[in-house]
Amino acid sequence: MENLPSLIDWFIGHCADHRKLSAHTLKAYRHDLALFRAFAGDVCVSAIERNVLQRWIGQMTAVKARTTRRRLATVKSMFSALERHEKIAANPIAGFRCEIKVGKSLPRTVARQTVRLLLRAPRKVQASNPRSQAKKSQDTVLLELLFATGMRVSEVVNSNISDVDMDRLVISVHGKGNREREIPLVCDALCEMLGDYLQHRVASASQNKDALFVNRNGTRISDQSVRAILRRHAMRITSRRITPHMLRHTVATLLLEDGVDLRHIQRLLGHSSIATTTIYVQVSERSQRKALAARHPRNKMAI
Repeated sequence: MENLPSLIDWFIGHCADHRKLSAHTLKAYRHDLALFRAFAGDVCVSAIERNVLQRWIGQMTAVKARTTRRRLATVKSMFSALERHEKIAANPIAGFRCEIKVGKSLPRTVARQTVRLLLRAPRKVQASNPRSQAKKSQDTVLLELLFATGMRVSEVVNSNISDVDMDRLVISVHGKGNREREIPLVCDALCEMLGDYLQHRVASASQNKDALFVNRNGTRISDQSVRAILRRHAMRITSRRITPHMLRHTVATLLLEDGVDLRHIQRLLGHSSIATTTIYVQVSERSQRKALAARHPRNKMAI
């Protein structure tokens, strides 16, 4: 089983069955490894040397540094797993290092007033029949949940009715790396609407009785559908594109600005390391500078 295609198939299966990686991550792995296979050819693994990786990286001139680093990490992860599970005698790229500098990019956020208008937008939609009323209700709860919890879009679409505990006011979230966490539901507006929504959702004739959110066909909603719903309502209030991840960044930034401990934000977002969460400190500092520059009394003193 030393040929590259069969080893790639084994690795993807291993990631799905044993590491329980998300469909989104598996799709990215398949894409990265397909590119590597196309470059290296259907060769025996023993024929792959470090210079193959160097040449592969070298030809990615039109690719962002972050993407190049991710592709390299995928290939290295595969070979490490193959050696660990004795699918190959030795890792041919063990110890391979290639420094790929990635510039820091601050998370894109949404202004408080824009968020307020966005959360109002579904409520203003005219519902002329029970089906459109159900759609209006779901859109309203969906946007409220995204902002109230900071959940990733993949976490929202994979949520089930059984994950919501209205007695304890928490939602169980299945996050990256198959890690689970509970998020407190502390927003009164969301809790009230969510309780009503769940009653109607349980009583509906949907094909999928488990999914928290469904599409018009009654099956589990997709990532693309959530983005489309958000885009449609955002277009009614602003010309700026708003994504689910921007709402996630926004709630984290606003919580930090309002004095919430960074460790609480880490748990809310499901970051395995607090180092990931510290990016919002930089955003908060930028916001502080902007506010001080606009309102500092010295700037209003003519001397």
